[in-house]
Amino acid sequence: MYASSGKLSIGEEAYLRALTGRLVGIGLFKGFNRIAVIPYPDRICESIAAAAATAYLDTYGYGPGKVAFFDYTDNMDDVAKRIVAWGAEAVYIAFGGEQRMSDVAKMVLQTLKSLRSANYRGSLLIHVRAWLATKQFSTITSDPDLREYLRSLKEIRLFTADANSKKFFFHTVNVAPDGSVSLAKYMEIDITDEHANLLKLSLPPQ
Repeated sequence: MYASSGKLSIGEEAYLRALTGRLVGIGLFKGFNRIAVIPYPDRICESIAAAAATAYLDTYGYGPGKVAFFDYTDNMDDVAKRIVAWGAEAVYIAFGGEQRMSDVAKMVLQTLKSLRSANYRGSLLIHVRAWLATKQFSTITSDPDLREYLRSLKEIRLFTADANSKKFFFHTVNVAPDGSVSLAKYMEIDITDEHANLLKLSLPPQ
């Protein structure tokens, strides 16, 4: 069921994800050739995932097998195995907009546990709301096994937004041995007034 703050219609929420997904495809997906996208199977997550894939393929060139969707399910161990068998170079965790933040935190945790069990060792791409739901990854890095798993990955990327400054920021994420996390910005993109205003009105259910 769709949980809304009531400030935006479902159409406006989807349009916001089209605007955001366009920037994700340009900034977060840049440089990768085979990206597995894990959306939660709802309208909002699928919207941003589709927009990101379209922008990525349009910007960097279409080719078969460059992007594949692997929806979140109750059996993420099987999903993770299929992602590894498919040969993903990067995995984008693309949920957080339509589900409660407490549920998003649990889903991110399960996804990472499953990717670890499947021995995925490529790059990890993170949606800002997944980042916020996990308290800037602190709920992940508090687990010693997952902390070491994150440190073993080729790269971790994250996008964040500042609606007041009308900016999108793209960062690499560094996880220290003690579990502390730091960001290094590698790109920023200006956004329009329209995009910024929609961001301000879009709040995920708590």
